[in-house]
Amino acid sequence: MSAKIRLVRIGTKSKPFYRIAVIDESSARNARTIDVLGYYDPKKEPTLFEIDKEKVELWLKKGAQPSDVVRKYLGKAGILPPLDVTKMKKRAPKKEAPAEPAAAPAA
Repeated sequence: MSAKIRLVRIGTKSKPFYRIAVIDESSARNARTIDVLGYYDPKKEPTLFEIDKEKVELWLKKGAQPSDVVRKYLGKAGILPPLDVTKMKKRAPKKEAPAEPAAAPAA
């Protein structure tokens, strides 16, 4: 079993709130967690990111891999070396609906 450190959404509609948790890699986003390491609240100003550094370091030693977003925040918290955000992959833009075919000219 390989573990992943990632965000688990627990907020309501239009009020996101996340837990930073250790989850089995092949599980769904909100699957049963192995351990809760902290939380992240993007709605607070400034954003709130609380984490238990000892637990994170323990799970990293055990081989747990952080997701890209969690990796970015662990770098900001000083647990891992800072991550260069400019080199991260960006999401591909949504494909637009195909344009309607042009009407044939009247004969």
